[in-house]
Amino acid sequence: MAERRECKVEWKGKEKKIMPWEGRVTLVSGLVLVLLLVAFVFMTILNTYRLMEQLEQISEHPFRVLDSASILQNDLERIQFYTERLQYNNDPDMVAEVREQIETIYLEVEEHLQIVEERYLGEHSEVAALREQLERLKTANEQLFQYAAAEERSESEIVAFTQQEITSSQAEMEEILLGIMDYARDRFDYYYSAAGDIRTEGTIFVILITAAVVAVLNFYRTRIRRQTREILRQNRLFDLLGRTVDTVFFISSPRSGREDYISPNAERILGVPVEQLMKDPYVLRPYITEKERESIAAALKDGGESCWKSTVCYRHPHTGEERDLLIQVYRVSGGEKEDEPQYITVFTDETQLLRTQRELEEATARAEQASRAKSEFLSRMSHEIRTPMNGIIGMTLIALQKSDDREKVVECLRKISMSSKHLLVLINDVLDMSKIESGKLELKREPFDLRRLLEGVADLAYGQAAQREITFGMQLVGDMDEQLIGDSLRVNQILMNLLSNALKFTPRGGKVALRVELLESNVQTQQIRFEVQDTGCGIAEENFGKIFETFEQESAGVAHQYGGTGLGLAICKRFVEMMGGRIGLSSTLGKGSTFFVHIPFQRVESAGTPPREEYRQLRALVADDDLESCEHIALLLRKLGARCDWVDNGYEALARVERARDESDPYGLVLVDWKMPFLDGVETARRLHGEAPETAVVLITAFDEDEVREKAKNVGARDVLNKPVFESALVDLLDRLWSERGAFPAREEGPADYDFRDKCILIVEDNDLNREIAVELLGPSGARLETACDGQEAVERFAASRPGHYDLILMDVQMPRMDGYAATRAIRAMERPDGKRIPILAMTANAFSEDVEKSREAGMNGHISKPIDLAEVYRTLSAALGGGM
Repeated sequence: MAERRECKVEWKGKEKKIMPWEGRVTLVSGLVLVLLLVAFVFMTILNTYRLMEQLEQISEHPFRVLDSASILQNDLERIQFYTERLQYNNDPDMVAEVREQIETIYLEVEEHLQIVEERYLGEHSEVAALREQLERLKTANEQLFQYAAAEERSESEIVAFTQQEITSSQAEMEEILLGIMDYARDRFDYYYSAAGDIRTEGTIFVILITAAVVAVLNFYRTRIRRQTREILRQNRLFDLLGRTVDTVFFISSPRSGREDYISPNAERILGVPVEQLMKDPYVLRPYITEKERESIAAALKDGGESCWKSTVCYRHPHTGEERDLLIQVYRVSGGEKEDEPQYITVFTDETQLLRTQRELEEATARAEQASRAKSEFLSRMSHEIRTPMNGIIGMTLIALQKSDDREKVVECLRKISMSSKHLLVLINDVLDMSKIESGKLELKREPFDLRRLLEGVADLAYGQAAQREITFGMQLVGDMDEQLIGDSLRVNQILMNLLSNALKFTPRGGKVALRVELLESNVQTQQIRFEVQDTGCGIAEENFGKIFETFEQESAGVAHQYGGTGLGLAICKRFVEMMGGRIGLSSTLGKGSTFFVHIPFQRVESAGTPPREEYRQLRALVADDDLESCEHIALLLRKLGARCDWVDNGYEALARVERARDESDPYGLVLVDWKMPFLDGVETARRLHGEAPETAVVLITAFDEDEVREKAKNVGARDVLNKPVFESALVDLLDRLWSERGAFPAREEGPADYDFRDKCILIVEDNDLNREIAVELLGPSGARLETACDGQEAVERFAASRPGHYDLILMDVQMPRMDGYAATRAIRAMERPDGKRIPILAMTANAFSEDVEKSREAGMNGHISKPIDLAEVYRTLSAALGGGM
């Protein structure tokens, strides 16, 4: 939403009131430079005028006077020359000719004498005396002409008359001219010297002015250079700021219709080149909504100084990405004219800021939700823990009250065992999540048997499904190795969590299936997909992510109806991610859910069974209504070297067997699924046994093997094969059929099958109840059992015994005085031969992989987890006592 508020923005007012010192210095330097240049021009013009004046004085006065005086001297000499001619010839013609020449000379003399009179700057009396002598000379010459022309005169008479009348006048006139010329020369020298002084003064002034200009110019240039560097530095900083920040600046003058400045980061933020924006800033309009454009335009039309801002949604021209832009418009005074407003428009990309704010809000909401979830978790855990605890305590009281009723006591003990296992699962979930969140959980990377893992999972799931009247099945797809490297304990935990949830949320009569498929296989790894499908209540799509969070369930109603801690799926997700895999689901409300897990496993180099020669003569037939099961079993048989066909019903199986006999290529083995439509596996096996007794018929079942085995015997089936079918299971089946026709595998071994009567076992346990349980459980084995209350007593007993007295030590880890690790190290350090080799097995509730590793580092040979799994304990003891460990 747009926000408008009044604001007083000082643009240039402060600059006019308080000009920075740098600006004042620069201004003064510029003014001084201008004044010096003006003075230089003025003095140049003045000196030029003065020089011209001096030159004019020289040319108009001394120079003209000297020139005219020189001409007058020449004219006097010419007059003298012509008058001297009369001394040699004074006839009338000569006199007339001389008179004519002298009169012409006098005209020139008169002209130059006037110039001297006008231009001479000396005493005027000198010029007047010159004029007077000239007149006397003229008179004397005229008298000479008359005297010479009157009668014939002798040369001496004319010479005497000339010397008397003319020569003296000429001499005086020569003397006056010389004085005038000397004065004119003096004035010439004076004016020339004055011009030289003016030139010297001008030169000095020019040098001074030039030096001052150079100094001021250098100073001004230095100030300008410094200011330029500062401006460039500020511009670089501003450009750097403009290029790096997510804020774009526009400075515009609306009246001139131009943009004065646009920051260089405009193209990065707005997606439009700066050059294009300088020409037409309205190119941004199409990328802002019409409503927001109108709001901006209305703000710019209002008068007065104000600030306006609004957050708009801007669509980037190139990427099409929508960004949140904060637009702030400031109207300020201070353009080129005082009354001309300018607009500063600031575009700030707040996309990341708003995204961060939203993320913080979401994180806060998640934290609050997590806090609520933990509170709900504690409430649910209290209920979940109290339920089995109540069963244990209640059944214990009932058993004590009914101690004389053996059947009732056995029933109570069975229920106590079930409640104890349920409580153990709850405790393990809490401990696992605690380990995961603290970062202390480490996964094992060791070989394991995939067949054994999946068969164990299937047995447990089948039992739980049967109790709930739910159909359970498991299916294998692809040729996957049975021996892989990974953490089988965590994989088992993942699958059991998913299956337990599926069974819990599936109603009676529903179906739950575990599908195991090979996705990818190479020389080093195999990636396997585990898929758990159910026909339960389903999960809303908006809760897909929520159910994988710690302490979370889909809803409070689900938690209330079905119970649970909200840790199972969170633990699964963490385990899968730690293994480098992924977990996900698809679900439809009211129809069911499918959870899938992709996990990569390392391959064991010697995995797989090579084809055997005796299998190449075998022709087999698979009959199963599940096509994927048919294809999988056929794939395994062909891998072993046998020829294999498959059909999807019993009738076609009977027809195929009959046709094969007619073709003299009978089937040696027929694998028949127990549950098939129309003609089930039992009936099919019965008919096959009657028509082809030489053919080995084997029933395949995913249900209770004991139930199927009895029926198989009755219809002539040779054996029973459990689903899912593994390659090793097929190999075992074929070996049994070809070695002992008609024989069935014996039952699984139990504790009664182990005989440790010649062995002595030391049980080290500080808890009296746990010590009593261990003694009672191991008693049927026949072994001699001795006990110790802590590690210190165990070390003392072992040290006091003769070498070889004890065959095995079961060592608890956490005990007072001396724990199991320290006790083991002490026994291993003893100087006796059996101290180094006696098997020591850790017996502890610390079941994590790092605890197992710590036991081995202390010198222990194996690890038995509490609570005790009796079958696992006997297998471990047998292996240790037999030298297998």
